[in-house]
Amino acid sequence: MNRRMRFAKALVASLFSLFGRRRHPRTPVAIAVEWHRFGSKVRHRSETVDLGAGGAMVSSANPTPPGSPVVVALATRAGPVEVHARVAWSEPTRMGLRFTRPLSAATTAG
Repeated sequence: MNRRMRFAKALVASLFSLFGRRRHPRTPVAIAVEWHRFGSKVRHRSETVDLGAGGAMVSSANPTPPGSPVVVALATRAGPVEVHARVAWSEPTRMGLRFTRPLSAATTAG
């Protein structure tokens, strides 16, 4: 990645932080996840980089393109929690996910 791209990404991250575009704060945390594109049977194992009620950054050797709907199973002490998300952005080794409903709602839905 060239210097101009790194600068642009740092600037965008700063603006997100400055203007509080996220509705839900993120916490740096490594949690095992299994995910697949909606409608696909191909499963991928990854790990979160950060997690919040509205989304997560996932480290992945197989990130999927922005806009793709995905289903994510997060490993928790109480067992896996499945949430639906859409890929907000994607890079060669990670991707940003926006949950279709807040994580707290997904964990209490039955």
